[in-house]
Amino acid sequence: MSAVWSESEFPAEDSSLDFAISQTHLIRSHPLFAEGVLLRCVDAKPLFPYLHYSFFKGSDHELRIANIEEVIREINVRADMVKKISIRAKCQFGAYDEMYSIQKTTPTPDARLPSHRHAGYIVISFKILEEQTQQESLEKSWLSWSGAREIYKYSPRSWNLRRISLYKIPKRRIRSSSSLAYVMMCEFGSIMHPSNHLQALDMCERLRVRNCGYVSLYQIMQWSYSNTATSLEAPAPSPRKERNPMLKGLSQEVETTTESTRRKASKSRVRDRSTGHAFEEAISPIFHSYHHFADLD
Repeated sequence: MSAVWSESEFPAEDSSLDFAISQTHLIRSHPLFAEGVLLRCVDAKPLFPYLHYSFFKGSDHELRIANIEEVIREINVRADMVKKISIRAKCQFGAYDEMYSIQKTTPTPDARLPSHRHAGYIVISFKILEEQTQQESLEKSWLSWSGAREIYKYSPRSWNLRRISLYKIPKRRIRSSSSLAYVMMCEFGSIMHPSNHLQALDMCERLRVRNCGYVSLYQIMQWSYSNTATSLEAPAPSPRKERNPMLKGLSQEVETTTESTRRKASKSRVRDRSTGHAFEEAISPIFHSYHHFADLD
């Protein structure tokens, strides 16, 4: 499964929102498009006010990538036609592959993108100095450097963490040092509820202090789009398969089942403060509360 991920750097005005919505019509018009959602940044001074998060289907990887790049070309042409050259110059578009995914274990996991107005994402994007980076080694420790471990451990239960996914742009398509090589999408079902909003902004500030990536908080716009809809609307059940689980769990500096069992006896007192989520690869569910986030080494 490949995703088109774009961030648009222009003033968050009505005209810019209209332009972002017009982009969704182009994205969903392509035959391999599966589903997508338009996100709005809620940070005080966002670098990228809007973000398109879309999925393309198909068994042929190169065909999917080519289809996404065709979408990007058409969006750029549309920007030229409406004389929004400055908008085009400040947009970041790319086709990304999902490398790893951590999702909450439920009897019937929902693979669809969320659509409720209280849903949202913590998005962290990364650039790399390719000549100095061993990407395979980097990816093996992604839980640490990406901030995924902290988000997983210290996100309050009320945020309803659904999934954390790490995306990577195909290496041969990194065109310049400005390319965002990795993007991590942390999906929550109710992070934008009024009772959670300020705490979510606070976590993003803490992540900015500890992280080397660009951290933003995004809210689901009140619509998503599919390839069969004629207008922006709530999503219908998607034919897209579930996103891939994290396949290298035990190589990611996490605890085995045996280690977890030993810890349960000694730290049972903090169990009532856990997030209520579990790695599919048997990572220990015993974590401290979000309020201890600043104490991480």
